Amino acid sequence: MSTQLYILLGILVGCFAVTLTVSFKTKHFFSSVFLSAVSGIGSLLAVNMLQEITGVSIALNYITTTAGAILGLPGVTAMVISQIILK
Repeated sequence: MSTQLYILLGILVGCFAVTLTVSFKTKHFFSSVFLSAVSGIGSLLAVNMLQEITGVSIALNYITTTAGAILGLPGVTAMVISQIILK
């Protein structure tokens, strides 16, 4: 595997750790995880709706949608940054 792939994988694992840490610290774990998933999918859709303006698009498939739902907004941000870097 290339170095860029290891960096991207490290960023995604870090985002997952941050999402779980923040969710465990709240008193309402399940609602926090649900809101994180909704914000992740919503931000993924927003990135794709603004692709003509920003020039950045992320393909909507099972992998990116699942990553957006599990990792939330930090995961989508990591995907956008990796899309910009790898372009």
